[in-house]
Amino acid sequence: MKRGMLILFCVLMVLSGTSYSATVGCSAAYNDTWVPSKGYAWISEDNINASNSHYIQQYVFWRTSDRLKWFSNNADSTYEPDALFYNYANNGTYGYEPLGYWASDLPSPYVDTQAFDSDNELAITVGSANAQLIEPGKFYYTVTRMTWVSGVGSIDTKVKLMSQRGRRVPSGCYTTFCSFGCDNANNYRTVPFSDGFTAPGGRVYWWKDPSTSSQPWTP
Repeated sequence: MKRGMLILFCVLMVLSGTSYSATVGCSAAYNDTWVPSKGYAWISEDNINASNSHYIQQYVFWRTSDRLKWFSNNADSTYEPDALFYNYANNGTYGYEPLGYWASDLPSPYVDTQAFDSDNELAITVGSANAQLIEPGKFYYTVTRMTWVSGVGSIDTKVKLMSQRGRRVPSGCYTTFCSFGCDNANNYRTVPFSDGFTAPGGRVYWWKDPSTSSQPWTP
């Protein structure tokens, strides 16, 4: 996660006068040793409660064990498939806080907090607090409902997909507030805003994988 225990750290700063960062030190890593080989994302209305929520569903896949090398070499590693929604015009309606139901089969999953996120890029994320246990050759999924507000940005909202590596601090804690992004080369844009992915809709992408290029996708 990006921010992790930042709330707790802010309290510590006040009490001790010490400054803290929302990132942690990590060993160097080539992006093809942790970024998924392939991924899907689908964003649409929530049929159960379509009047005030949408959902986002993601799948991520690592083809070989080499694509997971950094995770396997770091017992406290974490991973997040981030979806960020364009809101620079302050008229976005997607990407507001997770609402109610969420699920994932990633190892030790958690819902990321939006605390201290930029209002310009609203992030929805379900991450893994134990990325060392991710296996190659398997599709993992995440799904969560998210609130939205009807308005100009309720259709064709730009979406950016990113992958983030990180670590647990302390290593024995597996909650949202113990997962931090790495302080170096921690984020890779697998689908940038410029790629033309908009919500509602879907996208499939490959990352340094001998398959094909990104393209629209529907489940």
